[in-house]
Amino acid sequence: MELMVPLAQAAFLTVAIATHAVVGYTLGTALFDRPVAGLAAGVAPDVDFLFPAALGWPFIHRGITHTLFVGGLTAGVVAYRDRRTALAVAAAYGSHLLLDTTTPKGVPFLSPLVETAYHFDPGTTGHSLVPTVALWMCCLGVLRLRRDSEDSPLDII
Repeated sequence: MELMVPLAQAAFLTVAIATHAVVGYTLGTALFDRPVAGLAAGVAPDVDFLFPAALGWPFIHRGITHTLFVGGLTAGVVAYRDRRTALAVAAAYGSHLLLDTTTPKGVPFLSPLVETAYHFDPGTTGHSLVPTVALWMCCLGVLRLRRDSEDSPLDII
């Protein structure tokens, strides 16, 4: 089976996933000194793009991987090995879910208990041009400040 995605949709998805990566990386770096964990957890919910369509619900985009259950389970498994890394995972995973909440499809935070997809309408989606550029600029600014200071605000953890 061949998967064909229009160029515009492929470009949109690339930028959206890159934005989740940059936000996750920034949170992991600036707050917890765990950049790789932040980057990985920032994009982790979108692993559902790799699921075969034949699996159906809940293994679809914005299905089970876009829930607090899977995010919490992921952070919990990581916490068994390292608490600070788990906090980075939770923050980055959560940032992905929050950003996707601003899209019309919303996010099923409480699935499988409640199948409601929660949506917040700020007047534009988090993946449109202006918010995307603003997020990238904020992240780059935070990373620049972090590089200049080399101190983590959570050094006590």
